[in-house]
Amino acid sequence: MHAEHEDHMRAEFEMFYRLGRDMFEVSSEAEIDRIDSQRGEIARRWEDGPHAEHWAYLEDAEHDWQRTPDTMARFMDNVAFNREHQTGLTELTDVQLRSQEQARELTGNDRPRPRQRPQRGR
Repeated sequence: MHAEHEDHMRAEFEMFYRLGRDMFEVSSEAEIDRIDSQRGEIARRWEDGPHAEHWAYLEDAEHDWQRTPDTMARFMDNVAFNREHQTGLTELTDVQLRSQEQARELTGNDRPRPRQRPQRGR
């Protein structure tokens, strides 16, 4: 995937993601339909194009970061470790790695989590 195509995909995915969040903040059915239609147009361009597998990977990554952020954080820790030590295990392509990073950022999982204090006995 050429850099300019990747940059365009990432910008459109960010818009796609934000429109999805916006749908929960509008009250009229007409506005929901408009947003849904706009999201569909964006997705179709990528799902039907030559970079469909990259779009699908990014969608899957966003879904995983949304649903299981702790698991994904451990996965990415493993990826970083394996890349640093050049083990070849859990290897992602550079595009996939950037998709994971974008999905983590979009879902807000790039921010440090508050540490939980252990419960004291009563």
